[in-house]
Formats: sequence, C-alpha cells, structure tokens
Amino acid sequence: MFSCCRAQSRGLGRTAFSTAPPRNASGTDPTRNGRKSVAKERQRAERDQLTRLLKESPVKRDAKNFLKHFDTPTSEPAKVGQFAKEAVERAHHDEWRLTKTGVNLGNLYEPTKAVQESPVFMQQELPEKKKLQERASEPLHLALVKLRQPQALDNETLRGLALTLSQMARLGLNIAVVVDCDESENGALDSLEPEAAWETTVREQTSRIVDALEDYNEPGAFAVDHALCHSDVDTEIPSTRQVQGGVEVKNNRLLFPPIEDGIIPVIPPFAYSPELKKVRVHADHVVLALTREFAGITTQNLAGNGPQELDDALYNKSRSTRPVLDRIIILDPLGGIPSLDRADGAHVFINLEAEYHDIKTDLQPSSSPQSEQVSPILSSLAKSNPFPRFVETEIAPLPGSEMKQTSNSALPSRHVQNLNVVQQALRLLPPSSSALIITPGEAAISSQVALRGTPSTGVRTRRSKNPLIHNLLTDKPMISSSLPAPLVNRPRASAAPNPATFLKKGIPVTMIPDPRVTGPWRTPSTSNPSIELENDPRINFPRLIDLIEDSFRRKLDARHYLDRIRGRVAGVIIAGDYEGGAICTWETPLSLSASTLPRDSSLWVPYLDKFAVLTSSQGSGGVADIVWGALTRSAFPAGVVWRSRKNNPVNKWYFERSVGMWNLPDGYWTMFWTTEGVVEEYAQAARSSDDKHGISEMVPGNHMTRWDAYVSVCGGVKPSWKDTSKPD
Repeated sequence: MFSCCRAQSRGLGRTAFSTAPPRNASGTDPTRNGRKSVAKERQRAERDQLTRLLKESPVKRDAKNFLKHFDTPTSEPAKVGQFAKEAVERAHHDEWRLTKTGVNLGNLYEPTKAVQESPVFMQQELPEKKKLQERASEPLHLALVKLRQPQALDNETLRGLALTLSQMARLGLNIAVVVDCDESENGALDSLEPEAAWETTVREQTSRIVDALEDYNEPGAFAVDHALCHSDVDTEIPSTRQVQGGVEVKNNRLLFPPIEDGIIPVIPPFAYSPELKKVRVHADHVVLALTREFAGITTQNLAGNGPQELDDALYNKSRSTRPVLDRIIILDPLGGIPSLDRADGAHVFINLEAEYHDIKTDLQPSSSPQSEQVSPILSSLAKSNPFPRFVETEIAPLPGSEMKQTSNSALPSRHVQNLNVVQQALRLLPPSSSALIITPGEAAISSQVALRGTPSTGVRTRRSKNPLIHNLLTDKPMISSSLPAPLVNRPRASAAPNPATFLKKGIPVTMIPDPRVTGPWRTPSTSNPSIELENDPRINFPRLIDLIEDSFRRKLDARHYLDRIRGRVAGVIIAGDYEGGAICTWETPLSLSASTLPRDSSLWVPYLDKFAVLTSSQGSGGVADIVWGALTRSAFPAGVVWRSRKNNPVNKWYFERSVGMWNLPDGYWTMFWTTEGVVEEYAQAARSSDDKHGISEMVPGNHMTRWDAYVSVCGGVKPSWKDTSKPD
C-alpha cells in the first residue's frame, strides 16, 4: 500500500511516495487528526469575505442560492435556561432513586466540589466547540475537471486556466484534474500498452499543469498516478466479489486527504493491472471512475468485504468530511455541444432528461438505430445480483462497454463522447450537480485580471466575465438558453470553437399534445378537439392548480377558469414533478365569434394564459428556461402572445424573450409577443386603408390585422382569481 507524503515546499508534482504512517484501529492517520490545515482555514476566510459581498449583491436570488449550497451550516443556539432545566430534572430523578431504594447513596449523585466551585455559565455551547462541530459537518465540495490536449495550450493560456481553478478553490470548490492527451477525434484506444512517446507527453503535460497550479494555488498541486486500477477479465466466474473490466479507484487515500487540505491532485490516464503492470486507459473512463468514487458507488459497497476492502471501508467511515461532487467540467478545444438551431452554433443549456437522445441523434445522423443498440457488458456480480445490475445498466454503463460496438457502426465523434461521459456521470450524482463543456481559452479568462493581447474594438468599461466563476456563483450558463436568436451572439466563424454548454441531469418535460408527434399546436376542430384539463388522465389537475397558486401567490377560482377556457385549450406543458408549466389557449377577438371564424384564419390568437414556476424552483435549475424553450420552439414556433401587469418584476425577463412589447390603453397591462412581422403587417394595412377609405372605415373581420386581434384579446381576457385585488 502506498500513500503520498506532503512536501514542505513546492514540487508536489515530483513528490516521492513513501510507506503509509502507522494507523490506529479505526484506520485513520493519528498525525493527520491533530494537524490544523492552514490551507482550509485560509479558504474558509476568503469564502467568508465573499459571503459578505454576496449578501450585498443586487442579484439576491443567485447570492441566496450560492450561500445556501456553499455556506457553512450553523446550528440553532440553545434556548435560555435549557441547561438549568436539565439540571433540575436530573436532581428530581436522583431524588426519586434515593427515595425508592431507601439506601443512603451519599454524594454519589452530587457533582464534585471542584465542579461546584468552578462557575461556568453555559447558556449555550462554547464558541470553540460549536465552531469545531460545524466545521466537522461541513461538506467537501468538489469539481472534477478533465483537460483535453494540454499539449496544444501555450503557457499563458495554461497559467490563466490555473488562475481560474485556484479562484474556484478559494470560493469553496475543491478541484481534481484529469489529464487527457489523446489527439484522436474518435477517442479509440488501439492498445492498453502505453507507447513511449505518448507516456512522455503525458508526464510532461502533467508536470506543466502541476507547476502552473502551484503558482496560484498556495496549498499546491501534485501528480497522482498510483490511485487507479484496471481489470480486463474475458471469462467471468460468478462470485460474491465484483469482477469487471474497467477503471476503478483502488486507493482513495491518495486523493481525499490532499483534497481536504486544498491541494489539487492531477491525475494522468494511467492505471495498474492486477499484475501491477502499468496500462493506458481512456481519460473519460478515469472521469467515470472518480465520479463513482466521489458518489460512494464503489466496489466495497457492491461486493463482499475482504481485508483490503474492510480497511478502506473503515477509512471512509472515519472521515468526517462528506464529499459532494458539484461539477463535472470538460475543457475541450472543440468547445460545447454543436447546435444548428442557434446563431452561435452551440447548445447553451441541455436538459439531459428530456434532450439527451434527440441531441445524440442529431450528432450522429448517419448512424443506424441498430448500431446504437448495444447490449451492455455486465460484470459477474451484476449477473447474479439485481442491485449491481441496476447500477451498471440503468445508472451508468461500465466504462469499457461503449467502445465495444458492432463492426459496421461508425465510431462516435468527440462531441458525442463528451455528451456521453457527462450524461453517465450526472446520472450518478444528485440533481443539484451540473456539468460544463467549455474551451480552455474561455476558462482561462480571469475574472480578476484581463488577458494581455486581447483585441479590443473600443474602450472597455467592464471586465470580461469568467464562465466558470459565473457558473459557480449562479449555477447557470453565461447566456440564457431561452433567449431568441436575435439576442444571441453574432454568427461565429466556421473554424472557431463552439461556445460553452451547460448541462444538468434535468427534469422530464411533458407536452400535451406532443408536438414531436402531432407537430405544432393547431386550432381546435373535430379532428383536433380541445383538451379538458379536469378530465384528461394525462394531467393531474389539482397539482396543476397548486402550481399556479404557488407561482402567482394567489388563489384561483378553478370553476370560473375552466368555464372561460373550455373548448379553447391549445395545450399544456408540465416540467418535472409539476415544478413548472404553461397553459396555452386559442383566443378570438371580442368582435368575432369562434364559431364563425375559419380554422385556418390568422385571427385565431395563440395565447399564453398561464406561465408558472414553483417559488422553490425559481432562479435555479433552469425550470423557467426549460418550459419557455418547449413553448416557443416546439408548441408555438410561429409565435405566441401574452400579457403581464405593468409593474410585474418578471417583465424584464419577458422583454428579453419577446419580439416586442406594448402598453395597453387601459393603463394596467403590458402586451408581449414573439410573432415576427406583427407591427410591419399592421403598418402596411394602415397605409393601404388610409390611402383608400381612411383608417376609421376598416371593417373588423375583413381587414383586422393580427395586431388588432392581439390587442383585443389581451384587453378582453377576464381574470379568474378568488380575491378582488388587481389581477396578475
């Protein structure tokens, strides 16, 4: 067994490995338990300073979410007189024992004289003891970073990247880096035998990364190439011990103690076979192995306990710090996941639960369905035990399984590999975890110091935001995914890398009816009847009402609302477990009758009647963006109109996602729309009518424009709230 020995000065990347120090019966290091981590104290002090700044930040919701996730948990102070009350109860209990037994117990139940004469006023716990308990329960937040092709980075970019990672560490997010020097786009490994040239490149780049991190991260960084093992068993024999081909973390004591001290481990794609032979492994498999280790899904949890497994289990149990893997960060020169629907060429945000398979299909248009249906490779334990089988097939396939495809299938592209590894990793982690695929150049932009040599077109009054720092503080992408195309950055050059992609495990999205099957929502007819909200088995109507009332903070008159929209419902969108949703209707102008209006008339108004997000989900998780994307890209791609009260704080969010807005003459409502050409159509009709008969002679129904229909609908919809205050 090997363990790392922390150096007294720089050069942890070249630290030698020595025999582990003696351990006590619990498997812990006694010298470590009594040592105070200066790095962690400094990190906590810097984070406390940031906490004070965030509390004064104008973006209160983002600051609140960050503090809730990363701030140190505090216990409630003890109530006044609590200890005195307990002392009285103890005295009564002792008196009862003395009376019942009839035995003179003397001073057995009385406190000693020394204690009586030492006045200690314990109204609450001592501050030092309380602080130690809080720090012991503080979780260890982690970010797993994979850096691809570091050999292509110049020293300035690498140093900027090291600065960004060290800033993230100061904000409370500990870092572990996986090195990926693979230059092939398909990521295939011809052999497990490491080539001399490739091994030299990996060691040189690992040393470069370590040196750059040590310049900015005061606790240091060091290379770890003895923590992983690899097994490749052709003939599996059923047993109680898990036997599988792939990469595993064999010795997590080379990782957790340094990470807890703020040291950044840099892990090359090396592993050791059962015969202690060094083998080359895929960096993506290393990421998945570390994810399973940090998530607690290890061999020891799924298999029988041998001496080594028992020792590791004791060590893991003795650790007071709870690891939480918050981020998976893929630094790839190719950038984010490409998208043909956006002007900048990349997906800004991916809800994996709802979009993974569609995006993967788009990235592999030439692959046949048969080539993607590959039977998973199960370990012998999985074949004889349902739980490991569920973990390996439903939660995350074994690392080597996706490489064993049919001979006639094309190897996946690098973007597909990045998408796959993120999807498999996030399925192992809590819903709060997320991932970011970004170029090293973008990640190297410092939020503190502007990069030298950056071309400028004019006077810069703001520093460039760092996408990694922004994502850490807000858990959001730099640009909202629900923004329309005109507000996205200008089209990029064909040779430029893709912008960053933010990914979350996400939530499922239910659209009734489903535009992926029936196409965009259509006006009601005999072949396309309106949805009945209260009777449709696909809709939990009480949950939908609860969602609306929670979002608007008002009680809905359900009967009045159902009567108003009956026969007009275009569709319903439900995100997750009723965390967000939208109800859309087909409305008609007040001067026209729905029964006489042709079904193909442009005067049927696609109206967003209710847009709701649970208050607990507002500002985080991207629920609003997910619902809005389904509404404007799938349900009503040609446009939709809605209204909001003029003083609604959400109007800024609405304005950024609309084509236009206009304050209605009633002085209370603001109308928004995403339909293109509405104003231009109205202006043209007005000019034509003015030239012939005058605007006042326009006949409703014959010459009414969509603008007139929009204004009539938004001004005529009757609210359905129970209270008598102004409607929302």
